[in-house]
Amino acid sequence: MQKREQVKIWLTDQERQTLDHQAAALHTSRGQLIRERALGAVAPPPVDISTYQRAIDNAARTVSGIPRCQLEAVVASVITTVAAA
Repeated sequence: MQKREQVKIWLTDQERQTLDHQAAALHTSRGQLIRERALGAVAPPPVDISTYQRAIDNAARTVSGIPRCQLEAVVASVITTVAAA
């Protein structure tokens, strides 16, 4: 592994907390998250079950007459496509 040099950045408490939360959600360190973003290797945040359920609920409110099982398939397809982009 190559030797790393320290680079300082200035963050507000809220920015630091946001990065900590995102890093925890991705099971990585804040430093690794910053490195990946700075170097262009941005991984999409994982979609948890509550976010998925909210997306389905929003779709059901927006479009009536479509069975929920079909909405779930559409929402899953959209999330997969967006995450792969």
